[in-house]
Amino acid sequence: MSGNTSKNLSAENRLAWETKRLDAWNLAFGGPKAEAERIIANPRHTLRRLLPYLPDVKDQHVCSVQGSHGRVAVAFSALGAKAHVVDFSEENSMFALALAQAAGVPLDYTVCDILEAEKYVTPKTFDILVLELGILHYHQDLDRFFTVMRRLAKDGSLLLVNEFHPTQRKLFWTSGPQDYFSEELIEGEVPNPNDDGQKLGVCRYRFWTLGEIVTATLRNGFRLQLLDEHPDWDDPKQPGTFTLLSKAVV
Repeated sequence: MSGNTSKNLSAENRLAWETKRLDAWNLAFGGPKAEAERIIANPRHTLRRLLPYLPDVKDQHVCSVQGSHGRVAVAFSALGAKAHVVDFSEENSMFALALAQAAGVPLDYTVCDILEAEKYVTPKTFDILVLELGILHYHQDLDRFFTVMRRLAKDGSLLLVNEFHPTQRKLFWTSGPQDYFSEELIEGEVPNPNDDGQKLGVCRYRFWTLGEIVTATLRNGFRLQLLDEHPDWDDPKQPGTFTLLSKAVV
């Protein structure tokens, strides 16, 4: 895919994520204050899918990649990490910064396309980069994405990816391609955190196979530490999510 096409798709997706997103987060969480109280009461619960794979995060510089509403980053900050979100939505940043303020914890938030993060974030800044649920399918070039991840990561730092399993997205998700090896872009609605039926916009997604994800990670400066697959939340006989942990190598 050409650079211009990729930029156009990113711009389209970004526009969709700016549509009533702040209102959606406020409605879903009851406002920043209410959600901050829940996170501060038990930050480890917010990070329950991530912390088992990480060392002590106190004083670690953690990047929540495309970290959206900031809940993950605020929970890391509550545990003593230096938390930073990079995300392309201004409305996401507004909720996240209000959430951090209500929680009484520091948070850095850079609003930009993650593929252009080096323009705004010093390279080799982070000890840990985390991606949680619904990140990779926004990218049409995994090699470029993981190249950026490596440039942001310190040598020896950790990249933790907790994502929807490709079989769940490609085969079992109603909006998916129903073809595990499909390389086509899929048009789908932006997730609405509220069960109110309101449409918040349309994005275009590229769903990757597990092999493509692992290969792109290894090919761009990371060494695989482990790969765990987890049962689907609704049907435990099927894979639902996976966790990939890798280390940035020289």
